[in-house]
Amino acid sequence: MNKLIGLFFIMVSLPLSADFDNKCSVLITLRFQSNDDAYKDAISKIEQCQKNDIISVTSFLEKAVSKIYITDIIQSYCMFNHEIVSIIDEKTSNLSCVHRGKKRSERKLD
Repeated sequence: MNKLIGLFFIMVSLPLSADFDNKCSVLITLRFQSNDDAYKDAISKIEQCQKNDIISVTSFLEKAVSKIYITDIIQSYCMFNHEIVSIIDEKTSNLSCVHRGKKRSERKLD
């Protein structure tokens, strides 16, 4: 019995590794020198990330546009059973969530 209790305390005292260690940082900014779509670039970067990575998106677009983009990213790529933090003001928008692993399939509305 003492060995079992001792083993329990050893296992509890070992450092635990976090499930969500990798960060996937994405910036959405205006493109002054090209006509490339910044949102498509952000989606391309997110699709390269692995399941359980922390998706960290910072948008420097207008508030209304950022809301649409961030809402789409949340609905497509974020796990809903983990905290989602979204701060939107007039100048910057931030989103942090856990990558669900693949994009949700789009619903057809026909």
